[in-house]
Amino acid sequence: MGPLDLSASMGYLWDPGNRKVRAALREAERKVLEARKKKDAAPETNAAYLGGFAMPNDPAEQLKHRGYHMVAGAVDIGLFRKAALEDVKRFKEASMEIGEAEGEEEDEKEDGYWSE
Repeated sequence: MGPLDLSASMGYLWDPGNRKVRAALREAERKVLEARKKKDAAPETNAAYLGGFAMPNDPAEQLKHRGYHMVAGAVDIGLFRKAALEDVKRFKEASMEIGEAEGEEEDEKEDGYWSE
């Protein structure tokens, strides 16, 4: 289950910690886990696995403790954001170094011009 997707579809965009969103997640968890118990009692039936994404307000350890079968930690958007920020930082640092080197050359040209 995706807490951000659920919060957005419930009208609480970017608020997966909202009380109503958490209640909906807990209800869905309860139903999935009940279905798993029925499957254990009748193995020929198919039941869903409970999987979800760890969030700051709901860490992976808590999800596992509540019975999740699969827990995702670092998700794609977080990894992409981190890579993009690192790329921007490298670009800015390189631009500053290039700008400083060009500035030194310009200073030398100006010194030569004014001293003539």
